[in-house]
Formats: sequence, structure tokens, C-alpha cells
Amino acid sequence: MIAGGDSSTEIIEEILVVGWGAVGILFGYILHRSGKCRLTVVARSNYEAAKNGQIIISSHLYGRVTDFKPERVCRTVADAADRQYAFVVVTTKALPDVLPTPTLLGPLLSHSYTHPPPTYVILQNGLGVETDLYNKLTEMKQPTSPGIITTAVYCVANLVDNIMEHPANVPKLELGLFRPSGEAIDDGDASLKLASFKGMVEAGGGDGVVTDDIQAVKFRKNIWNAAFAPLSCFTRVPPAFYTATPALWERVVPLLRETAEEVVAVGRALGYSEQHLPSNVVDGFLDWHLATFKNVGSKHQPSTVLDIEANKPFEVEAIVGEVVRAGRRLAIPILRMETIYTMLSVMQARNLKSR
Repeated sequence: MIAGGDSSTEIIEEILVVGWGAVGILFGYILHRSGKCRLTVVARSNYEAAKNGQIIISSHLYGRVTDFKPERVCRTVADAADRQYAFVVVTTKALPDVLPTPTLLGPLLSHSYTHPPPTYVILQNGLGVETDLYNKLTEMKQPTSPGIITTAVYCVANLVDNIMEHPANVPKLELGLFRPSGEAIDDGDASLKLASFKGMVEAGGGDGVVTDDIQAVKFRKNIWNAAFAPLSCFTRVPPAFYTATPALWERVVPLLRETAEEVVAVGRALGYSEQHLPSNVVDGFLDWHLATFKNVGSKHQPSTVLDIEANKPFEVEAIVGEVVRAGRRLAIPILRMETIYTMLSVMQARNLKSR
């Protein structure tokens, strides 16, 4: 779609957001604010609230937003697969053991979808979250360049009772092209796609950083998700409570540090250098935790905790399982991560059985 006059012609991109949880709503709103796209969203469990504009955004950065409504709301991907999209943004939880991404996006990956293929943008925590989709695109002989943009997502947000709470500062995406080899590829079309999506994020009030080392960036970001967040999964206390007293923080820090160091050891064995995983990376996460959750207050929970409490599937395989499998393959001793993986796997099995 073209907008503007002769002197300021601008392309308005069609974008599909699959998943209307906290991350989908926050970045969907950012894309909407850019004025550079028309937004279709797939909202499964909260379809009626999304369709009727009943989702409220309460943001430290953007204020209280009560009138945000995407241009189009669909209940399923099949309903949305009636047009061409420049970007399909996947913001659902990465659940390869429950709903693999190619299954989720099935109608867009079928031969009955005759529109030109979109660029897929993966806004999911965890490692290896792009592989299934890449393999499916390759199997279909669809162009995989610039087929997949993957990201490290930095935002503190929860969705509870149709209120999306965003108590922290500017949401940030680090973006890069997914390549199975991890090697940077000089591809003009891909660079244009990256620049276009980054530009929309920034125009909407977010922060976007393009990197050639996206897998290393995602691994580094996964340290907090894999080593810090599980403590809240097991105790049900918010991360801010770890710092409730100096004595409690002093008790908690050794466990967090030693667990995070196991993840770092796996990263080193995978070949991530000092540049990617500096020697002070764990100290950096401890400092970040103190600074971030001191400002956030006591209510914010990792989304995994909310999923566990709601008896929903959660991201154990992508966040923890991938680290453990790599550690086993490389013969790295990771007793704490093995323990976390076992305990979370039991909780996942319980949630799946209760569905």
C-alpha cells in the first residue's frame, strides 16, 4: 500500500503478528505507532478482547493506552492467510515439544498459500527457535534469504486480565539474519529487510540494533532466562524479591552465579569467544538484575511463572533444554542446569496432562 503525496511517497507494509500476549501487544503497538504498517494479528485465547479493543496498555514509557486496536484481528493463522505480508512476526512462546512453529504457521507454509512468501521475524526467547521453520522453508524450496530475521528481545512486560503492564524503559530488539552456519552473508535484499523492520521499531519508539552475531547475542541473553528465571518458577516469588534484604541477596547470588557460569561454560564450548561472552558477563547480569528489578518493584514475574500457574505449556525446551543438550553433547558438567531441566520437565508434563 502507498501513502503520502508525490514528494513523500511511503510504502505502508502489511504485517501479521502471530501471538497476542505481552510481547506481541507491546511490539505490535510499537509497529502500529510507527505509522509504517497495517497490522493484522492472530489472537487465539484473547480474540474477543483484542477484536473489541479491550486490551489496555499500562506503560512506563508510552503511558496508559486504552484505544489501541489493530487494523484486523483474526482467531487463527488460517483466517489471516488471505493476503500477502511483508513480515510475519512470531511472538508466541517457543514450544517445539507442544506446537512447533511450522505447525503454528501451517496455512502460510502450504501450497494453497499462493502469495509471495513473507520475511519471518522471530520474537521468541530461547535457542534454536528458528531451525524448524528454516528446515520447512528449505523443504518447500522457498527462498530462505531473506526468509528469517531472528531477535534477542529485551523487555519487561506481563499480560494479566487484559492489561499489558510494561513497567520498564525502552523495549529493545537485537536483530540478525538466521543462518544455520552462523556465518554472516552479504545479501542486499536481506539487509534491506533488516533495515526496514528496524526502522519501523525505532519509528514506533522502540530500540533496534542489527548484528551479524545474532546467535551469540541470543545465547548471552538466554543466560538470564535459563539461570535466573527458574528460581521464580520454583519459589513463585518475583525476581525483585531476591533483593528484598541484603542478607537474602547475599544468599541468592552464589546459586545464580554458579548456575549462570554453567551456561557460560556451554557457550565457550560452542565457540563463543570473549567478545561474545566476556569474563564479566555473569557480573553484568547480576548488576542488571539489581538495577532493573529495583525499578520494576515487586509484582513483575517472568512469563514462564505465569504460564506454570495457569497450567499452560511453557518454554522449558527452548530456554533450558537446548543448553542441557549442548552441554551433554560437549561433555560439559552442568549439574545445576540438569537439575533445573529435570524439575521443569516434571512441571511441564503436569501442565500438559492437565490440559
